[in-house]
This record gives sequence, structure tokens and C-alpha cells, in this order.
Amino acid sequence: MSEMFRLHHRELVRFATRLVGDRDDGEEIAQDAYMSIAGRGTQAGAIGHPKSYLFTAARNAAIDFTARRKIEWSYRVDVDGIEDLASDNDPLAALEQRQQLARLIVALNELPPACRRAFILNKIEGRGHQEIARLLGISVSMVEKHIMRALRQARDLRRDDGSF
Repeated sequence: MSEMFRLHHRELVRFATRLVGDRDDGEEIAQDAYMSIAGRGTQAGAIGHPKSYLFTAARNAAIDFTARRKIEWSYRVDVDGIEDLASDNDPLAALEQRQQLARLIVALNELPPACRRAFILNKIEGRGHQEIARLLGISVSMVEKHIMRALRQARDLRRDDGSF
């Protein structure tokens, strides 16, 4: 494994970076590819074409990474239009309001995707708990827990910085 790393790491990271568009993510993809080989244990030595296997593993890891990233971003809170929410009458109040909203968005984005999604569906889109449970494929009880967790996060943010 260490020989494979020494021989192919740079090339593998460049390959993965081209697939996902970011060097740091390319490093992560390369690590995932090495882990898939390491996960084979003693079978890793029986791989006929290790370089081809490594690059195929990296391509598969990049596909998985891209799919996960797409799903994650689809559930993130978007800050587009934040300027529209501010009051034009008092610039200082508008700035404070935008800063508070930005802090709330950051706090919500720190939540797990399902928790954030349940909160958005309920508090922003106005959907009921049963509908959210059906949409997310979870129980109503879990929806309630997700929403409570998000509300606690917002409350803690308010308590910590005195905003809202």
C-alpha cells in the first residue's frame, strides 16, 4: 500500500481534483480510494492491476462524493436575497438585521441535513409534521426532535450573542 501511495499519489490527486474541481476535495477522494483498497485487507495484494484499480476506486469515490455534496447543498439554507429583507429606512438596523440573519443561517447550516430540512419545511415552508415525516421518510416523532434541535440551536445562538 505504501508503495502504491508513493508511486501514484500525486497523479491520483490530480485526477481526483479534475473530477471534483477542488484540490482539497481531490485529496479526500484520493484518501477514500486508498481506504477502499485497505478495506480489502489481504485481498488487496491479489489485485491484478493496482494502478487501474486505484483510479477506478477514485472515480467511484468522486461519483459518491459529488452525489453527497449535491444532496447536502440542496438542503442548505441559501443566503440569496438577504439584502431584500433589510429595512431601507435605517442603515444601521438593516446591517444588524442582516448580520443576525447570517448568524442564524450559519447556525442552521451546522445542523445535520435531515434536521435542517425538517426545520425549513416546517418553519419556512409551513408544512405539517406528518407531511414532513412522509417527505423525509422518518417518523413524526423524529420530525419533532429535528425541529426542537434546530430551535435549540437558534435559541443558543441568541443567548450567546444577544441577537434576535
